[in-house]
Amino acid sequence: MYDWLPGALDGTSTVITANRRLARVLKQEFARRQVEAGVLAWPSPRILAWPDWLDAQLREASRQEHLPTRINAYHSALLWDRCLRRELGEDAVGVANLVRLARDSWQRLSDWDVSIRDVARASLSSDHKAFAAAAGRYAGLLERESWIDDAGLAAHVAKLIADGDIAAAGRYTFAGFDREKPSAARIRVHLAKAGCAVVDVPVPVRADQPVLVPFATADGELRAAGTWARKRLEEDPEHHIAIVANGLERDAPRMAGLVREGLMPGYRLSPTHLADALNVSYGRKLASYPLISIGLLWLRWLVRDLRATEVSQLLRSPLVVAGPGSGRTQLELRLRRLPDRNWSPSMITSALQGKDESADSAEWLQRVAAVTKNRRDLGGAASPAHWAVTIDEILKAAGWPGKQRLRSAEFQLVNRWRDLLNDLARMDLVSSRMSLETALNQLESMAADAVFQPESEHARVHLMGPLEASGLEFDALWLTGVTAGHWPPAGNPSALVSRRLQEQHGMPDATPDDTVAYARRLLEHLCAAAPLMVCSYPLTEDDAEQTPSDLLPASQPADADAFPDPGLFAAELTGTASLADVADRVPPIAPDERLSGGAGTIQNQLTDPIAAFLGGRLGVRTLDEQTDGLPALLRGNLIHDALYQLYFDKPSRDAIEGWTDIEQRISSAIDFAFGRHERNADKVLLALLAMERRRVAGLLHDFIAIDIARDAFIVDSVERSVEFAEAGVRLKLRVDRIDRLPDDRIAILDYKTGAEKKFLTAKGEPKEIQLVAYACAVDEPVAALALVNVDSRNMGFNGAGAGYTDPEMWPEQLAGWSNLVRTACAELTTGDVRMNMSVAMTDARPLNLLTRFTELRNDV
Repeated sequence: MYDWLPGALDGTSTVITANRRLARVLKQEFARRQVEAGVLAWPSPRILAWPDWLDAQLREASRQEHLPTRINAYHSALLWDRCLRRELGEDAVGVANLVRLARDSWQRLSDWDVSIRDVARASLSSDHKAFAAAAGRYAGLLERESWIDDAGLAAHVAKLIADGDIAAAGRYTFAGFDREKPSAARIRVHLAKAGCAVVDVPVPVRADQPVLVPFATADGELRAAGTWARKRLEEDPEHHIAIVANGLERDAPRMAGLVREGLMPGYRLSPTHLADALNVSYGRKLASYPLISIGLLWLRWLVRDLRATEVSQLLRSPLVVAGPGSGRTQLELRLRRLPDRNWSPSMITSALQGKDESADSAEWLQRVAAVTKNRRDLGGAASPAHWAVTIDEILKAAGWPGKQRLRSAEFQLVNRWRDLLNDLARMDLVSSRMSLETALNQLESMAADAVFQPESEHARVHLMGPLEASGLEFDALWLTGVTAGHWPPAGNPSALVSRRLQEQHGMPDATPDDTVAYARRLLEHLCAAAPLMVCSYPLTEDDAEQTPSDLLPASQPADADAFPDPGLFAAELTGTASLADVADRVPPIAPDERLSGGAGTIQNQLTDPIAAFLGGRLGVRTLDEQTDGLPALLRGNLIHDALYQLYFDKPSRDAIEGWTDIEQRISSAIDFAFGRHERNADKVLLALLAMERRRVAGLLHDFIAIDIARDAFIVDSVERSVEFAEAGVRLKLRVDRIDRLPDDRIAILDYKTGAEKKFLTAKGEPKEIQLVAYACAVDEPVAALALVNVDSRNMGFNGAGAGYTDPEMWPEQLAGWSNLVRTACAELTTGDVRMNMSVAMTDARPLNLLTRFTELRNDV
């Protein structure tokens, strides 16, 4: 491979590549040849990507004091943003996308020597005119400040060569240029006039025609390509193999996964680094990497409040506070039970302080407190360089990127972030002072635009797009998706410049003929990139029949059976595993073991024993969903707290009827219930809580009315804690309310704040065993058990015993139900983990990962 390279680097020679990837590969190839030749040290070869070569020429030119100041892509984007907003208005939306379009159009205009005056004259639409006006402003800025951007660099270098300010000498070899730009052609001409040899890397001539293979689906095509690559590596582990895929930029993760299914069957079950055997050339936006997004989220807290979901990400992430996160997990669970709002750092500290005593919780809250201090101290404007240093210090103080050992890709990612901070520091060239918020907005924008792909040192198989493969050579190459619909690809002319003007200057994709010619040339070069070449296409895509592209060079048809689709590795495991009973029974409840879950654990034992074991003995809890507004659980707790305060002094029925200060009592009860939630509430939450206050006040009025309508009672206790102990099961229970009746027996009440609940079924059996468990726990005669529905849809008592059912049958009923509780406890004590297979799928789903309910049900 690259047999032309040694000759291209003889003497004072330079190789200029179309992209940085090709430059990197050629340097590696040159080094490999030197090592094989036994050379111990050698001068670095002059192999530069086109933009890097242009920069090098500007740096090496004479009379530096007369040269314009170089601005980078981020400087340019900021200037374009200002110019576009001057034309469209400061409040214009979508300017970030328009900046990208404008910069791309500006680059094309510069490369094809089209003046802004011509652009303005040819403008037909309001978009064309707005761009022309903004481009005029931008060009004026560059001229006035003596700046030069990426787009203007080629023309300026050409002039410097022509004027003799750049000492051009030797041989210049151009590699990987499938479409030559007039700006590059002018430089070639001036190099030749300066006496330099200017050559292009010849396209290799391959004796064998590529093989053309059809596949039923595009997914099968990619899996088969992975299998083919694996077989090539088995034949020769030193081979360099490429799989070139259309549309990689749209769905790189999914396409890479399909290739890995064939290349590394079972890779999902293997160590993470195994996936690195495939190098995917299409990178991701820097801001999309978790390590970077968490850092940006922490920084964002310096200038604005975060939603609960965002704070939860910071609590769960090991990138801020390293080490075991059990304490932070408890804080996050606590946060989920609070109503969502815009959380400032100080509000979070106030709401979560003291809720968990773990070391990692304390450390996390300390670092949040530091953010609060920074919010107070970092006001005003400063230089971008100052903010870059400050941002770096803040992240270090937060513990970012964690204490874990960084893998190679993560180490490269952190270095790329530091490069981004350096770019931010250099922004003072075009913006001398800015606020912290502006600096962070700029940094986020830069991270959203920057594409990062870690370099893979050991990958032998490369998945890349057609443009990334330009100029590269391989031992074997598979080109996928060669359909008439993809080749030629859709043209991409500039949307901000008149199409007629683009046609006049021969700009890219200005005409269908140009698009077709470029696609044919690219295909020809790809088919010559390896001695072993396979082309493939799917027979159907999106329910549409596909045919191979007419642009494909002569090829040999092949049967898909010669290139099998391995399918999904997981499918091969179906039916191969044999299940066997293992003598590993759940141990009985130990004498000192205390269960969690309250009376719900006993209820689960009656309906689904495995849920009782997981919740009561292992302490498994389903996560509360983070919802907008007031969660149903919180609304219920507010009512419970208000009723607790309302009846705290244990009044009798007659005393309640005699209350003359009902409004004051209700107001005090509501203040008690709502106060702690209102202390850390934003405006939106305060408005929601105010509406809920009015609703709960109405409920309390209605509740007092139905209490007065009952027979005589005295409130004996509210929120009473009781110890339940039965057959080895010990639980801590809390009873909402106990009333004492005139005969000195008690009535146990449980508040229900959601949809209406009934205590008994149509057959006279309790729907829920909770109240019966309370009855077993109290050492007093029980006259009645009742659910109290407290809701705007329904308000009332529903129970059994005195005042509800036949009093003669009551002792027998309660005894029977109590025996049911005792039996459930005995089964729970022995380690019963049976599974109720008739449970609805939605009810079983929260514990499905532990119970494997779905798989077992499907087996049945």
